[in-house]
Amino acid sequence: MNKELATLGIKIEDFTQIPEVNALLHHFSDCIVSRLGLPYEKRNIRLIHVVMDTFSEDVEHLVEELNAIKGVTAQAMFF
Repeated sequence: MNKELATLGIKIEDFTQIPEVNALLHHFSDCIVSRLGLPYEKRNIRLIHVVMDTFSEDVEHLVEELNAIKGVTAQAMFF
């Protein structure tokens, strides 16, 4: 099984969930190459862009866990 590069887009609409999102990302921190958080005040949301170097199963697991959080949407793209 080979590692892959993946980029994740995370949208946070419920700001009370930010600590839970951060805790999840911290759990996967050994796979994270970069992380960029962007407050988008115009739409009253927060965006996070994450680049990971890991197995596709890890990325898919993280996306599932993020999408299970109320007010959070995540999608991944693999390279």
